[in-house]
Parts: sequence; structure tokens; C-alpha cells
Amino acid sequence: METNHHHHECGCAQGSHGCGCEHHHEHHDEHGSLGKRFLLISVTVLLLIGAYFVEKTCALSTWQLLLVYLVPYLLIGHDTLGEAAEGIAHGDVFNEHFLMTIATIGALCIGFFPGEETEFAEAVFVMLFFQVGELFEGYAEGKSHDSISHLMTIRPDVAHVCHGEEVQTVAPETVQIGETVLVKRGEKVPLDGNVVSGSALLDTSVLTGESVPREVKEGDEVYSGSINVKGELRLQTTKTFGESTASRIIALVEGAGASKSRSESFITRFARVYTPVVVLAALVLAIVPPLLGALGLGVQLFGEGSFMQLLPLWLNRALIFLVVSCPCALVISVPLTFFGGIGGASRAGILIKGSSYMDALAKVGVVVFDKTGTLTHGEVLVQADEGAPVVVGDRVKESSAEAIAQLRREGVVKTVMLTGDRQEVGDRIARQLGLDEYKAELMPADKLVHVEQLLKQKPAGKTLAYVGDGINDAPVLKRADVGIAMGALGCDAAIEAADVVLMDDEPRKVPLAVHIARRTIRIAHQNVAFAIGVKVAVLLLATVGLGTMWMAVFADVGVTVLAVLNAMRALKKVE
Repeated sequence: METNHHHHECGCAQGSHGCGCEHHHEHHDEHGSLGKRFLLISVTVLLLIGAYFVEKTCALSTWQLLLVYLVPYLLIGHDTLGEAAEGIAHGDVFNEHFLMTIATIGALCIGFFPGEETEFAEAVFVMLFFQVGELFEGYAEGKSHDSISHLMTIRPDVAHVCHGEEVQTVAPETVQIGETVLVKRGEKVPLDGNVVSGSALLDTSVLTGESVPREVKEGDEVYSGSINVKGELRLQTTKTFGESTASRIIALVEGAGASKSRSESFITRFARVYTPVVVLAALVLAIVPPLLGALGLGVQLFGEGSFMQLLPLWLNRALIFLVVSCPCALVISVPLTFFGGIGGASRAGILIKGSSYMDALAKVGVVVFDKTGTLTHGEVLVQADEGAPVVVGDRVKESSAEAIAQLRREGVVKTVMLTGDRQEVGDRIARQLGLDEYKAELMPADKLVHVEQLLKQKPAGKTLAYVGDGINDAPVLKRADVGIAMGALGCDAAIEAADVVLMDDEPRKVPLAVHIARRTIRIAHQNVAFAIGVKVAVLLLATVGLGTMWMAVFADVGVTVLAVLNAMRALKKVE
């Protein structure tokens, strides 16, 4: 099922048609813009007012009146009816379009029963509100794509390649490794490279979330997507466009939506079982009470009269039941919440590779830090006689202690530091930062052994996060429940191995990532509780005859709109 819209946010696995949401997204593109949809809704409203006016002023028969109302009904509902028919043809019967179709066709038929009021206007309204819900969903999806498309602003448009004195402007994709590129003031760095001449102030805020520009000079490494605020640079490219930082970040975040989390797959499974159950329950509600009433059983409950006299009343209740039970709010808002959370985190220079890692990050109970480059600034010197690199002047980062304290406030029960450094250095730093445990004098392979042990000891229902700079700890990043690579700008191994990538080397980003994940999961849970709560209340009212079609429409579309608006809170950038 090809669609040029982002399919994965919908929260149902490709082909798990049961939830009835996969076709939702295809129509945003087929219908063109949201403006077109808005126009369709406006015209339907006018036609509906006209039909109501005709009903009140002209003495038409029920059949004639049906024809008048069919004009706005088919105008606004042709999409939904088409989807329902397509679903039936493909053996995917139970989707929300099917629910809407039988509910509205039922409402159109009720007026033909003896002594029953017509419900033509209600039928048009159900379809109308369904489209209003789709309009909101389209708007919210556009918003969450915008939140990620702030990253698209890092995609460079052109590169100025130098051939001696001559400068040629080309597409960045065509530049080879080792070519010299000129970056003028106000332009984006098109590819990763090393500065060969000139100096500049680079704004890396889109990549790292850091607002202070960075000074670069000859010999420094620069990354694509940075903006040259002041000065002029010539740089020698070290990577192709596709391998450069900007392209990789964009690919990472776009791919993040495709990774399903447990909460999402729960909704897919839930919808696949839920929809047939609802349709069956509605059928029982329409047929069993009038049967019992006609047999003279439970007359107080089911009413008195023949089966055909009682059928319209219970059919109406069953139709209300169907409209209310549509799971749109859940199916749309939960994936949208995750997508928003990933977008909000990327604004702070935190790339979460998928919603399943958002789940794991929210449950972090143990955080293991590699010391050098993560909690401390390691200055590496090469000794003249031996030529071996030695770490000297291992300064603790200013915000490391604060980051550990913030992790405690976020509910992390154990913080551990692993280091290859001497015992006394490890002891001093662990005390200074208030860490629970440390292990010193470790070889890189020992780190994996210790993480394995900590994974066995972690509290039930909690996850273990490992924070490293990715240079020699790719296996440990992979093994932890959540691998967090810090200072990963330009470090390929870290970006590959980690689940969460922090673009700068600021320790406070670790508790911030946990905080964003917790907030995202909290919003998703609120939506699930709210949607199910309102639906259950209206279903109970409908079953005892207090529910109306209008209430049913609110319970479906109103809840969807409110849940979508709540999901959009996840987009906010957290400082």
C-alpha cells in the first residue's frame, strides 16, 4: 500500500488493517491540501442548512427529503464510503470508515420505520464531524512534521567548490572527498571537513541545541549544517554529502518515527480485536432487546410492543454505540505524541532513534557513565619518548555534579562510573560528583562484563542506560537497554551504536533526555485514559437510552481533537 505520506506515525503496523487508521493518512495527500478539505466542509455546512430549511418549509415525503439530504451526505461522505467499500473488497472489514458508514446509513434508514422521526441531519453531521476530526489530525501531523523540519533547515542547498582561483557553485551531492569548498558568511557548511584556511564563528545550535557560536580556525573540524555567522572559510571535505553530519541527522530523525514502541503495538493489537467485538456488540444491542421485549420479557427494560415497533429505538442506540466506539482518538494521538516527543528532543540536540527507546528512556533506573569525555574533559598528550597517548589534567565538567543530582530527581536509583583510570582518581571523582558506585582500572572489555552484572541487578521494570562517547564503547552502548552517545557530533561509531545521540558533550542533556521521555509517555497515557473514559461514559448512556447521536459524535470527534491537541504539547522544546 504505497502512500507518499509518512505512514509510520499512524501507529498500526503496515497491513494490520484492523485499527482502521492506515487509510487515514493517504487522503491528506490525495485530497490535496488541508484548504481543500476545509472548503469541502464549508460547502457541506451550507448545503446542510439549505436541506434543513427545505425540510421545514416544504411538505416533502420521507423519500423526497432523503434525496435532499443525500446531496450534502454524499459530498462529505464519499471518501469514507469509498474507504469502507475498499476495506470490504480487501477483506479488511473492521475499520473506522466501516463503523461510520453503517452508523450513518442506519441513521438514514430509521426515518422509514412507522412512527419514527427522521435522522437525516444527524447522519450528515456524523460524516461532517468525522471530516472535521480528519482536518485536525492533518493539521497536527503537519505541525509535528514542521517540528522535525526545523532540522531540514540544516540541509545545505549549494556548495562552492574551489578549482584554483575559480569557484564553481554545485549541488552538495556532487562534491567528492578531498575537494576544497568555500563557505561565505551567512551560508551553511555543506559537507563535513577540515579548515585549510580562514577562521569563522559557526552557529551549531540546530545540531547541538547550544546557542553560543563556536570559533573555528585552520586545522579544526567542521560539520555540515553549521551556519557561518562571521568570517570566511575554506575547508577540505572529509565525507560525501550522504555521509555528512546534516544528512545523517535528518535520516536518523526521519527514521525514528518508523520504530514502533510497545505502547503503539498495544494499540494495534487492541484495535484488531476491539473493532469486531464492537460491531458484534452493536448487533446484539439492536436485535436482542426488541426480541425479548416482543416476547414479553423485561418489558420495563426493553419496552413493550412487537419486534418491529421496538427495533427503531434499539437500532438507534446501537448506531450511537457504533459511532462512540470508533478508536480514532487512540490510534491517532498516541503515535503523534511519540512523534512530537522525538521532534521536541531533537530541538534540544537530543536525537532519540525511535519511540521504543523513548519507552526505555522513560523507565531508566540505573545510569552507567564512562568517565573520560563524558563526566570529565580528558586532555590527551602524546609522550615524546614512548609515543603513547596519556590522559592528563582530567578536569571534571562544570555541570557533571548537577546532572547526577537531576538524574536522582528524575527517579534514577543508581549512578555508576566505569573508568580505565587509576583507583584513586576514580575514587576522587566519584566522591566529588556524588556517584553511588565506581569501578576503576578497567580495560575496554571489562566494561562490558560490569554492565552485564548491573543489568542482572537492576530493579524490576527499570532499564539501564549507558552513557559513553562512543569511541571505544560501541559494544557496551549496544548491550545496555538504552545506549546514550555523548558529544557525538562527527563521531560515526557513536551515532551508529547508540539509541540516543547527544550532539554535544553536556552531561545535563542526560537527565533532560529522561525528562522529555517521561513527559512524552505521560501525555500518551493521559490520552489513552481520557479517550477510554469518555467513550465508556457515553456508551453506558447510549445503552440505557440517555445518549444521543450528538453526544456520540462528540465522544468520537471531540475526544480525537482534544487528544491530538494534548499530543501536540509533546512538541514543546524543554530547556
